[in-house]
Amino acid sequence: MKRIILAAWLAIAFAGPTFAQLADEMTCKQAIAYYEKHGVIQVLANGKFAVPVRVGVPVSKASTLQCEGEGQQPRAYTVSTKDAWRCAISVTC
Repeated sequence: MKRIILAAWLAIAFAGPTFAQLADEMTCKQAIAYYEKHGVIQVLANGKFAVPVRVGVPVSKASTLQCEGEGQQPRAYTVSTKDAWRCAISVTC
């Protein structure tokens, strides 16, 4: 029984990434690709705490975004990366 539980735990633990990668450890191009693939990325809050971010649609799908509110325009959501202070990874209303 212990072997079955251990095998199940190992399968879950190694099934995929538990936490999103930090944006500031990637280039802008890598961050865009990562957000496109995973729909989440981590940013540092107060320079100390990694916080997962899921905001809007990836930039490659920006044309599919429709804002419902009157006068509301799509805007880019940016993160800081190794090579860019403002890297647009998604678009939101």
